[in-house]
Amino acid sequence: IGNSPSGEKRMPRKLSSFVSAFIQYTANTGSPTLFRKWTAISLVAAALERKVWIRTSKGILYPNIFAVLAGPAGIGKTVAAGEIPALMEVLEEHHLAPTSVMKAGLIDALRDADRRIVRPSDNPPVYTFNSLYIVANELGVLLPGYDNDFMNVLTDLYDCRFYSERRRTKDLKFKIENPQVNLLAATTPSYLNSLMPEGAWDQGFISRVMLIYSGLAESVDLFTERAQDKALYSALRADLKELGNLFGKISFSPEAVEAFREWVGKKEEPRPDHPKLQHYCSRRQAHLLKLCMVACTSTSNDLIVTIDHYAEAFDWLLEAEASMPDIFKSMTMGGSSRVMDETWHFAYKRWMVDKKPIPEALLIEFIAQRAPSNEVVRILENMTRAGIFTTKLLPAVGAAYEPRPRR
Repeated sequence: IGNSPSGEKRMPRKLSSFVSAFIQYTANTGSPTLFRKWTAISLVAAALERKVWIRTSKGILYPNIFAVLAGPAGIGKTVAAGEIPALMEVLEEHHLAPTSVMKAGLIDALRDADRRIVRPSDNPPVYTFNSLYIVANELGVLLPGYDNDFMNVLTDLYDCRFYSERRRTKDLKFKIENPQVNLLAATTPSYLNSLMPEGAWDQGFISRVMLIYSGLAESVDLFTERAQDKALYSALRADLKELGNLFGKISFSPEAVEAFREWVGKKEEPRPDHPKLQHYCSRRQAHLLKLCMVACTSTSNDLIVTIDHYAEAFDWLLEAEASMPDIFKSMTMGGSSRVMDETWHFAYKRWMVDKKPIPEALLIEFIAQRAPSNEVVRILENMTRAGIFTTKLLPAVGAAYEPRPRR
């Protein structure tokens, strides 16, 4: 049993894991599991605000997270995020940003998002800060264009640094001494491509963002009404309230410390090797530590990161990183329809020369160079269903495909 901001004992949790329960609750919505998982991670981080932290040799680290869900249009990027406002009603003093907010509105909302925690036995007995949770269904609303000044503001807010501003038009000067922002946004790879100039991938803001990519929606029967699990929803609300009441420094068990040190000693392998993720990689230790705090508090009120919490956080990190390079493929390839056109053209030219069906392995290799790995088989299957290819079975080759001439 942990402590609340005011110091009283908290009640035990109803769920073994808030993150796992949220994934279960949002099943059968069509939204990819990875998006639902990171929505839950983001929600936990937002509930914690600046009320829990860890101390490192580089200073205090808070669990706030910037996560951007990236995928094709219509994949269900914002479905799980739609549950956030109702769930956050139990966090009466927490602050959710307006649904449509840009730079000036964001800073105004953050100024209004003041928090005051009274802990009589502490010195000082009053803990004050400003914390805001931004849930942007469209990243383009928050960032309609690449604004270097705004990116620097977001970077400072992510780092929980002192923020001050002077507006000449209103002769207004103000400061926010203890800010914190959590961000969950959704976008398409094509918008990221148009938003981020080439040099921006080396800047501080994007290295602080967890880019979460999925290219496939989960199948769902649109004519079957989704049954709401009221007991699970009630438990989610109760545990989220407990999360919002946690306060204090998080410590690590000796086993978790040893596992983290071993990973660092092995040069943080495995690590992303895409050139655009070079600066992201420089912050992987901080990302993992933040995820450790989320994994820990997701399961109990005990502010101790165990080896199990570390292992779960590590799995979250590697799972997200495995699909990050696919974002850049999607940025430049123009989507599945363009890949299908190029694949047909490649196959038809080869068929016109050889008059033989094209081996499946050759087509998979061609598509894999132009589409994210988790979309390769789906693209080939869709082309077959659409009659663009007809399947053949060759004795020496196995599965092969014959392209249909286009008129």
